[in-house]
Amino acid sequence: MSKTILVIDDEAMVLDALKVILEDLDYTVEGYSDPFAGEKAALSNDYDLILSDLRMPGRNGAEIVESIRSQKPEARVLVITAFPSDPLAEKAMGAGALGLVRKPFEISKIIEYLDA
Repeated sequence: MSKTILVIDDEAMVLDALKVILEDLDYTVEGYSDPFAGEKAALSNDYDLILSDLRMPGRNGAEIVESIRSQKPEARVLVITAFPSDPLAEKAMGAGALGLVRKPFEISKIIEYLDA
């Protein structure tokens, strides 16, 4: 059975690229450009891995990680960012994110977390 991944990123190009790459690797991918809709999906469904962008309008990745992990402690959330030294990245890690993945993407790192 294919593993299911949720991607939350406000940039359509990033969302589409991740979807194409991960689906080509036989993963099932659901994507949301609206962080609130993505967070709602994360809380309503079970995913093998959740990827959330760090900087988005209206709701940032650290807030999403905190919300998801407080309600679903078993959820596995990775934060994707072009700015790993952003103070929000540290906040996301403190809220329970598994790790940070840099943009442009290190797909092999995402796969490592899926296979862990």
